[in-house]
This record gives sequence, C-alpha cells and structure tokens, in this order.
Amino acid sequence: MTEMLAALLGAIVGGALSAWVGSRQTAKVLKHETDLAAGERREAQRADQERRRTLAADQLIAALADFVTVNRDDGDRSAAFVRIAATADVHRERNGRASALLQAASTHAHALPEELRERWDALTWMVRFNQSKQEERTEDLRRRDASDLLNYIEYVRRSLCAVSEGDPVPPHFPAPDVRREERRVWGYKPEGKDEPDLSEWQLSARLVGKVTFTTGEVRWYGPNGLVVDLPQEPAETETPAD
Repeated sequence: MTEMLAALLGAIVGGALSAWVGSRQTAKVLKHETDLAAGERREAQRADQERRRTLAADQLIAALADFVTVNRDDGDRSAAFVRIAATADVHRERNGRASALLQAASTHAHALPEELRERWDALTWMVRFNQSKQEERTEDLRRRDASDLLNYIEYVRRSLCAVSEGDPVPPHFPAPDVRREERRVWGYKPEGKDEPDLSEWQLSARLVGKVTFTTGEVRWYGPNGLVVDLPQEPAETETPAD
C-alpha cells in the first residue's frame, strides 16, 4: 500500500513538474515571439519614420532651391529677399516665392527631427521678417538681412542634406540676431562667434546642389534654378579639302 501511495505521489509530482517545465518553456517561446514581433514593429516604425524624414528633407531642399531662384538681370539679388527699393514685379515675385516656401513648410516640416524643426522654424520666421515692411530699418541693414537669410538657408540646407543622406547633422547654431548692429553677415568670417563658417560659400557662386528624391529622381539646382543636363553635341568633323 505504501509503495502504491509512493508511486502515485511520484506520478503526481512528476506530472506537475513536467507540466511546470512545459509551461515555462511555452512561456519563454511566447515571450520570445512577442519580443520578436515587437522588435519587428519598432524596426518597421523606425524605417517608416526615416522614410518620412528623408522625403520631407528632399521636398524642403527643393523648396529652398525654388525660393532662392531669382531670374533677374540687374544682379541686385538682395531686392528679391528684403523690402528695399524694387519694382512692383519684384515685390510680387518675392511674395509668391515666400508663399510657396511657407506652404512647403506647412506640408513637410512636421516630419523633420525636432532639432531640424527648430532650425526650420527660425528660417520661416526670418522669411516673414524679411517680407515685413520694416519702415524704420535702414537699407544697409536690410541688405545685411538678405545675406543673413541666404547664409542661414545654406546652413539649414546642409542640415536637411544630412538627414536625407543619413549623415551626421551639423551642430546647432543660433539663428542670426536681426537686432545686432554690426554689418558683418552672419556666418561670414565668424572668428570665434557661435556661427558656422560659411565664408567660402558666401564668396562662391552659391550653388544649391544636388537633390535626390526617394523616387530615385536626381535634380541639380544652381544659382538660377533647376539645372538640366543637356546631351553633349557631337564634335563637328572637318570636311577633307578637295
């Protein structure tokens, strides 16, 4: 009788132990599968976020290229960015380009990383400031404002390109202070100031650069807007003399 009870107790204990081990293994398998599924969801969300950020950066780079495109022959580009003496046509063109840029911002800027949204918000504020009448502001300051804006656009463009290409984002620099009195352009020979050094770009042709869209399309933008790669014409062959 004792042996039967011992055997029965052993069977019960063995069965309980086996069930406990089985449940533990099942729980581990389920946890592994749950963690794996959660990891896959996080990776999918991260990839989707990166895709949206890249798309937003590409679209805003193109919008900046359109904004800085000024098709005028007199060479006074500053009139197209700040309210200095200019024709009514220049005013209308400037307002139109600013409106298009702000519309692109409202459509795409929300997808940018937070640090870039701050830079973009500062840029759109500068655009609005340069669009305001500024009746009390001297023409020299307004011209400096135009160069400040173009240099800050280049700084933001480089930040957007870093996001688009997966490179490290340039360090943060405060936006130009429109209340400062110095005539030096923001970003030009900063000499220890908390600004990026855009001196070479300031003196260059100010090319906007290449924009690669997620569709695979590649566009080049220059100082006068979209650059179209034209096919090379075949070299003319000389006609042999008679």
